[in-house]
Amino acid sequence: MHRVVKAHVKNFNEKFDVGTDKSRVFEAFVNYCVFRAFSAENVDPKELIYTGDDPGIDGMMLFIDDSYVSSVEEVTEALGGRRRDADVTITFTQVKTSEKWSKAEINTFQSAIVDFVSDNNRYPNSDYMENCKDVFDSIIGNVGKIRDGKPRAQVYFATTARAADDREILAAREALEDAVAGTGYFSDVEVVLLNRDSVIDMWKAAEGQIESTLRVLGSAAFPRAPQIEEGYVVTVRARDFIDQILSDKNGKLRQRIFEENVRDFIGVDGEVNQEMAETISDGIKQKRFGILNNGVTIISPDIRISGFDIYMKDFQIVNGCQTSNVLFENREGITDDATLMLKIIETSDPTVVDDIVRSTNRQAKVEEDQFLATLDAVRAIERYFDAKGAEEDYRLYFERRKNQFALHENVKAIRVFDIKEIARCVSAMFLDKPEIASRYPNRLTGDMRSQVFNRKYQEEVYHVAAYTLYRLRLLLSNGKIDARFGKLRWHIIMAIKYFVFGADVPNMTSPKIKSTCEKIESFMSGNDDDTLKKIRDLCAHIVNIDEITRDKVKGAGLVGEVKERALGFRAQT
Repeated sequence: MHRVVKAHVKNFNEKFDVGTDKSRVFEAFVNYCVFRAFSAENVDPKELIYTGDDPGIDGMMLFIDDSYVSSVEEVTEALGGRRRDADVTITFTQVKTSEKWSKAEINTFQSAIVDFVSDNNRYPNSDYMENCKDVFDSIIGNVGKIRDGKPRAQVYFATTARAADDREILAAREALEDAVAGTGYFSDVEVVLLNRDSVIDMWKAAEGQIESTLRVLGSAAFPRAPQIEEGYVVTVRARDFIDQILSDKNGKLRQRIFEENVRDFIGVDGEVNQEMAETISDGIKQKRFGILNNGVTIISPDIRISGFDIYMKDFQIVNGCQTSNVLFENREGITDDATLMLKIIETSDPTVVDDIVRSTNRQAKVEEDQFLATLDAVRAIERYFDAKGAEEDYRLYFERRKNQFALHENVKAIRVFDIKEIARCVSAMFLDKPEIASRYPNRLTGDMRSQVFNRKYQEEVYHVAAYTLYRLRLLLSNGKIDARFGKLRWHIIMAIKYFVFGADVPNMTSPKIKSTCEKIESFMSGNDDDTLKKIRDLCAHIVNIDEITRDKVKGAGLVGEVKERALGFRAQT
């Protein structure tokens, strides 16, 4: 592996603690970089790699719009009840640490993908890839709900070599692209040969700061206000907005800049968005676009104006997601005559950001449940994590706002829990719903959010549930617990609760639950051989890991079995 790439991979592994196997760490590194190119969601990179039979594919990920889906159930939920067709992208990766390109390895990757998507695939597959196959088949079974009638395919072959210029390698890339397109399963296929420089660029894009300088046609400043350093209303060319704000260096839409926006893009088929698109397509009306449109609101912690240039760093579009996406979708037809109004605000205060998000989106009939990050219950959890963390050397971090700790060099990703992950933890451990946490995580922040985030719950339950998962992950990653139990992690943290405390667990609103949490935390904090043996024996007692299938993990029947066996193990210990 090239030394520069190795240094970046080392930084990645220090942050995510993937393991010691260099090849697997590099696979996780590349898969994570690809993941972040398509989704702003958080993900544990260890979940993007696998062990077992190798069909010649190192990673396969599926994205519906900008959300990662990893189960058939999530596909069903994501596509169900939609008013517009979904944008679906499927990625395939093959990762080599070599500093040389190999035509034979590209050809092997090609045959593996063709075999994978076929009706009668013959290559051996691990459980991970079998699940990927089920997810793919589910997507193909729902093509009527997919934009263009088929998913797109993005195929990445990565090495640490220089950029490929050999005719044989370039021809192999074209053959791979033609072969995948020839399967007939994809509306569009792009094959990317990732070299050492492009891999590093993807890593920087995944984790680095976003900076842009935008030329303005005219501006007006707001008077200073509390917790707002600067604020401007500016007029810009729509073309410049697309090129400098919306597009990354590869010409793709920057998904990360919409993380604070409470609504996803609803597509060009909606009435308002269709009207916008028609305005853009009309040469005369396009000149009036800036006057007809309500504009876009951008928040940044660092804004600087110099002449007619405005510089922004780590900015977020908090209102105007629909306008931005319609402009990007129709970028080929945008001329220099089209303008756009921007409201640009400099603030770092989370409360002010929340107020701006709420007020700017209230005008667009946004449903209350989309303001999850501003819930009092969620704020209370953040305050508790901060207060408890101030007393600990190895604290956990609650990420109420996405990428809140991304630029904190000393904060390991394994210690950061976002809203969705906290919801999964507390639902599995204290609501006895590990199967929901495993297979339907979006429900927990959707129609079940009032059950998960209740202001009357004691904040300790959220912290100890996260801490239990954190400790379990450490034991799984360092091999002290059989890694195969990783797929049962949500069931295991529920089992730990029953093993430590018994059947009569206090209600989460009761002050008595605090002592329960203290006992669980004390148990999970143990680094001695006796504690480790109990956790290992508990895992072995609640299930026969050799008999656990994917269907059994997602079933409700396993939950009752695990609870009963955990209590039985407690009784005999």
